[in-house]
Amino acid sequence: MTLNTPSSFPLGRLAALALVTVLASCGGFTAVSIGGTVTNLTGTGLTIANAGKSLAIPAGATSFTFPDQVEIRSPYSVSVVTQPAQQTCNIFNTDGIAGAAPVTIVNIQCSANVYFLGGTITGLKGANLKLTNGSDQLLVAAGATTFTMPLRVADGSVYGVTVLAQPDGQSCAVTANGTGTMQNADRFNVQVTCQ
Repeated sequence: MTLNTPSSFPLGRLAALALVTVLASCGGFTAVSIGGTVTNLTGTGLTIANAGKSLAIPAGATSFTFPDQVEIRSPYSVSVVTQPAQQTCNIFNTDGIAGAAPVTIVNIQCSANVYFLGGTITGLKGANLKLTNGSDQLLVAAGATTFTMPLRVADGSVYGVTVLAQPDGQSCAVTANGTGTMQNADRFNVQVTCQ
């Protein structure tokens, strides 16, 4: 069987036109979206990027999709441009090659930044001094001159160090910087004085 076509419309172009027609009729596509899930994002300011295109993700978001699509068989690589306030976010399943379906496996997991809380102790000789910050408790050894609470404090959280139990034969009190709000760094400026 001979296919008659005009000389100005070669068979290669006819085949390409037929393929495009089939793809269109079947809902086919040549580019796909890149996206995924977001977990525990409470801070503002998270920005991610793929192929130089940035996307801001608002606090409380549970999913995301880049507005710009990626050509099929092209690589993608998602990264954090800026971290959100008071949190750190890590991205999993960041890289791959775009296939025939939208990419939805990129996973962003965020957690609160946490910092150590502690300070200095002056004049402690006796044993059994116990300090507390909320439910966090610390038994301080006799003669100690510094302390660090066992649990770290989340960025932006209020703390309050108090004496829960006095040492043997002495009286101790928090004399400076016992309360405050944790911000962007460890705090070792709480002062405890014993007599």
